[in-house]
Amino acid sequence: MLITRRRLLLAAACTLGAPTIVAKPARPKVVIVGGGWGGLSAARQLANSCDVLLIERNAEFISLPLSNRWLAGLDDGRRMRQNYQTAADRLGYRFRRAEVKGIDMARRLVSSSAGDFTYDWLIVAAGISEADHELVEGDRAAAAHMRQHFPSGFTAGQELNALKTKLAAFSGGEFLLNLPLAPYRCPPAPYERAVFIAQTIKSRGLKARLTVVEPNAPWAGYQRIFSEQFRDQVNYLPNTRLRKIDPYQRIASLDIDDIHFDDAILMPQQQAADICRNNGLNGSNSAWATVNPKNFAFLGDERVFVIGDSVGAVSPLFGHYPKTGELASRMGSIVATEIIGRMTDKPIEPVLPEGTCFAYLSMVPPQVVRIESRYRMRGDGNLLQNVSQRRENNPQGEEDAWLNAWHEELFGIAAKR
Repeated sequence: MLITRRRLLLAAACTLGAPTIVAKPARPKVVIVGGGWGGLSAARQLANSCDVLLIERNAEFISLPLSNRWLAGLDDGRRMRQNYQTAADRLGYRFRRAEVKGIDMARRLVSSSAGDFTYDWLIVAAGISEADHELVEGDRAAAAHMRQHFPSGFTAGQELNALKTKLAAFSGGEFLLNLPLAPYRCPPAPYERAVFIAQTIKSRGLKARLTVVEPNAPWAGYQRIFSEQFRDQVNYLPNTRLRKIDPYQRIASLDIDDIHFDDAILMPQQQAADICRNNGLNGSNSAWATVNPKNFAFLGDERVFVIGDSVGAVSPLFGHYPKTGELASRMGSIVATEIIGRMTDKPIEPVLPEGTCFAYLSMVPPQVVRIESRYRMRGDGNLLQNVSQRRENNPQGEEDAWLNAWHEELFGIAAKR
């Protein structure tokens, strides 16, 4: 068949007019294990640049800051709960409810109850675990009984509901509250609960006493409150350790004596989340994950980061960052910036986390202390910490404004009362 000039021109025109299809480069995969403050912060900030998958065992986020006020009946608790799937859909990342079983760093793979997921970058933000077995000499049945009947309420989930029911039902007798050795999550939280319980005993005129077992040095402000306002309600034992619990007979063995109790909030020693301890993210003989204190990269793999409460000591001068929500969120932001900087080969401006938290000295009338933690790098490369406290005898909703602002940051919505 003859190819005419007309056909050649027509073919050329069609070729020139055809669109060129260029495949978009695949976005880097980031898997985030844990949906606390740190994981949520990292997910939101990476969503525009990466394919982000947040894996969390719970369907709902439960905010622990200010939860003591809810326990005391002074807050309706609506701000405490947020749906993970709704937040993910709103902010542009993926969410999968699942239990993470293992991490294969060589293959860059996370195994979970919902399947296996590969990653280019991994962020572990799984919070804490509690060494229940240490208080019951390794007896698993006793540990389960202890957690069921005397929960610490230090982790999100149903424990807070159980704790609220327990405190509402307490009608008298010996109530035991122990603190774990530092570091532990939300340092002022146990003292806030102690104040609430003491105020309940005093206001109801209960024939009861609260014994607070403190293995660390006393917190001077709360020690003064116990001695001045609750002398008849609180027996405060600083520098005293809870060694053993018989949860069936309700006997606590201390350094100095045994205590028979009627009810309790028992706080086992805290440590990094199980996923850290079971996958080699902790240092030798360490309860906490070993990271680069400047960018929170795991010391054994630069593509794996650990943030939040699982992080180990970062300075020989003060040890650990406070294990609080805002500090975890700041870590999430730092890691997100680190990952984006590595992806784009742009220099990263070093930033250190900082944190603010509010602690109640009195529920009624309300009195709070604002605690601020700031950090700087010393000339020799060691981190310095500066902690300041300011007491507010007539708070004007500062803690509410703080929590609402952070919920808007984490979820993209205002969380007003």
